[in-house]
Amino acid sequence: MDPIVETVAGNLEQLRQDIHAGLAGQSAAALNWRPYPGGNTIAGLLAHMVESSTFLLATGRGETIERHRDEQFAATSPGAATLLALVDAAWAALQARVQTYTPADFATQHAMRGTPRTGAWFLLHIGEHMLEHWGQIQTIRDLAANRS
Repeated sequence: MDPIVETVAGNLEQLRQDIHAGLAGQSAAALNWRPYPGGNTIAGLLAHMVESSTFLLATGRGETIERHRDEQFAATSPGAATLLALVDAAWAALQARVQTYTPADFATQHAMRGTPRTGAWFLLHIGEHMLEHWGQIQTIRDLAANRS
């Protein structure tokens, strides 16, 4: 396996494990809580992380897929076990997409919001984007646990 692909796959697996450790046992109320009107929920952010990463990985290889951004942020979950099972299934699909990348894909350019980006940018950007939202999720989790 290409070392860049192997590194991205390893980082994704570490994030999946961190999500499990950070969200196991969380109540449906915490997973679906909005810290302010119109704010994001943990369930919504996780749905967005998966869908946007799928979109980015597809775009980085020249594929076109339909986005459902509003539906992502409206996602809810009945509890942590269900949500984490969905994460695991989605992560397997993401890992499969990551492993399709080749060195030729790294150099090929595709447009992202009108800006040319290399396949390598798309592959690496998913980690940056997912970690940004993982930080938000941890903050929402901690706020939910400490609200009065």
